[in-house]
Amino acid sequence: MTRRILALSCSVGALAMGLGALVSVGPFARTAAHAAGPGLACSVDAIQAAAPPDTVVFSADRVATPVPHCKVEGFVTSTNPGPNRNYFRLQLPAKENWKGRFYFIGLGGSAGYVPTNSQFPAGNPMVKGFAVAGTDTGHRGDLLDWRFLDDPAKMLDHKNRGGHLTTVAAQAITKAYYGVTTMYRYHSGCSGGGRMGGEALTHYPEDYDGVLLGERSGISNNKHLEFSNYRFIHNAQAMNREPGAWLSPAKLKMTEQKVTAACDASDGAVDGIVWDHRACKFDFNTIKCKAGDGPDCLTQPEITSIKAILDGPRGPDGQRFGVGWPITNMSTWSGFLGQNPPPWTLSPSAADRDRTAATHIIPYTRGTAIFGADFDPLKVDLRDKTIIDRWEQSARTLGFTEVPNPTGYERAGGKLMLFVGVSSPCCSNLEMMEWVDRFTRELGPARANNFMAMYQAPGVGHCFGGPGPQDGADVVLQALADWVEKGKRPGGIVAHRGAERVKLIFAADTDVPALPLELTGGKPLPKPLENGQTRDFLLCPYPQKSVFDRSKAGVPGAVFEAANWSCK
Repeated sequence: MTRRILALSCSVGALAMGLGALVSVGPFARTAAHAAGPGLACSVDAIQAAAPPDTVVFSADRVATPVPHCKVEGFVTSTNPGPNRNYFRLQLPAKENWKGRFYFIGLGGSAGYVPTNSQFPAGNPMVKGFAVAGTDTGHRGDLLDWRFLDDPAKMLDHKNRGGHLTTVAAQAITKAYYGVTTMYRYHSGCSGGGRMGGEALTHYPEDYDGVLLGERSGISNNKHLEFSNYRFIHNAQAMNREPGAWLSPAKLKMTEQKVTAACDASDGAVDGIVWDHRACKFDFNTIKCKAGDGPDCLTQPEITSIKAILDGPRGPDGQRFGVGWPITNMSTWSGFLGQNPPPWTLSPSAADRDRTAATHIIPYTRGTAIFGADFDPLKVDLRDKTIIDRWEQSARTLGFTEVPNPTGYERAGGKLMLFVGVSSPCCSNLEMMEWVDRFTRELGPARANNFMAMYQAPGVGHCFGGPGPQDGADVVLQALADWVEKGKRPGGIVAHRGAERVKLIFAADTDVPALPLELTGGKPLPKPLENGQTRDFLLCPYPQKSVFDRSKAGVPGAVFEAANWSCK
């Protein structure tokens, strides 16, 4: 049977940085669904009768906003290990408005709540005719808290079992509700949500027709499964190394401006964006404070910290575990290094979010599940082979950080699109490039290109944020839907910055927060600032690059128009 699915996800850093305002775009084209019967009423009894045996439906209510729909809530019980409950929410648009599509929400961070809205792209997909589902992945807790991993049932449900079980239940209910036998099925998320998408296509390749996988951390690192945690530990230690070592948001913003000015032309276009951070070299001593401290210079401890973060962590043999953070758009580092200097609390709660840093709290909560409650990431010696071996053995035993494998998904006929911010401090675009290269070699270019495409967004931090395109995930998702439903393989995709051009596809749901207020300390996430002049960005499928037509270099505003760029 022809596959029809899509997967989307979001990340920890992106959660910290906020979600933007939404604007409307044209609707997806209506798709054909094969009728099987008259469908179901929006009632607990009717929907429970259509659910699998392991599923309990405890509410089904008609709701008017953001569009008229039937809101279904329930849980799926997992066993062996277990029992454990995976709570879910399924939102079913009015039958006359459904477009034959199912969308599963990938959650950033450690999940731990039942979502209403998509995170990546932001908004509620019901406004474009999708049925929408999501799960807490088998536990409740704060977004940066992984201490539940010491519970085998909760660990396995968060890893992939809970997402699969709730997908099976939600898809069965959706088909019965609309009286159809087939539909287009999608999954989308970034960071933690990208991890969910990678797990789904690896272990349950039949679950989705289309997956949008955003910034899955450590995606290519086969040798060191816990590399992401080592990098967080290394950076937390750098921030606590000596008085004045912490890098404030103001200092990072100033440094970003200096680096961008020095490296802007390295990609052949002076447009305020460094498209490839590998081409950027900068001597931080040129902005070293001559005496004391100041807003427009760096102290020696700050320079030492920046160099340490760019270099990345080193292991017992003195070699780098993997790549450090990119030199471009350093202001996005603050989503991980914190808004306030150490000492930091070890509380992962939303109420304490401003008193800690993600680079500290993530490895702390992960480490306590392995080493116990006294684990302190600031005291870890990453050159101690005994410590590293214990981390790695835990990762192998749990399988929690395994590298995604798309070969089964390719055989099942699914379409996969990957998305990464070039300046993401969490999940390197270089790692995603390595992953694509690896499976392109294993499958061969023809097979790989037939189901997989990767897009890199310049100027974008972790999932979003920064001076790059504001609708990268939105336009890539639209291209994925066209690939799944129309067989149109994506090429160059135009993304945008500025309210006049941005095309956010789930725009009508602007009043519902992307995250419940209890997960954001009682305050809605701030909207990102408009970062620069309204413009286009031509995003090209890797390994192609977006190249500016230098014959237009003297034309005012030419660098901001997609027509003056090409994929080469």
